[in-house]
This record gives sequence, structure tokens and C-alpha cells, in this order.
Amino acid sequence: MQRAGLDLVLVADEYGTLVARSSTALDLGELAAVTPIVGRGRARALVRRGGKPREFSVRRLHVLGETLYVGALGGATSGREREVLVSAAATRRILTT
Repeated sequence: MQRAGLDLVLVADEYGTLVARSSTALDLGELAAVTPIVGRGRARALVRRGGKPREFSVRRLHVLGETLYVGALGGATSGREREVLVSAAATRRILTT
């Protein structure tokens, strides 16, 4: 996460409930709530942190009959996309072993 310059990584369920998150002092309830909507392609998240716009990438993940969404906020697009894929793979590995 640090190598990509991300603000945070989170995992939310299909109802927008926060399941897991990186270490941060931020309240992620609202961001987790919109994560499935963004992941389904129905909206783009317009997130501001410190008054500056931050991009948010989300990937859908199906594990053990459940749909989860892994999101990453901030950083450059290529690093953010890479970290979302790495985090999705780690989530799958943790839940299936």
C-alpha cells in the first residue's frame, strides 16, 4: 500500500458493511457504503481528502458464495489498480485457507 502512495484499502460486503481496512484514523463507514455501488459500475466515487480529489478503484470478488468489494483510495492509477488486485487476491487467500 505504501509503495503505491495509497491513502487506504478496504473490503466491504455487498450491503456496504465494512469488513476489513488498512490502518487509518479515517471513518470509513460512508466510503464502505458506496463501495459496492462503485464496484457494480453504477457510480463513480468523488472523494475529497484534505480538500483534494482522490480517485477510488474497486474490484468485485466472489468468495465462498459471498460477494465482496475491495477498494483503494488515492495514489497513481497504475499503483492503485495493482494494489486492488493484490488485495483482492490476499482477501481470497485468507478466506479460503
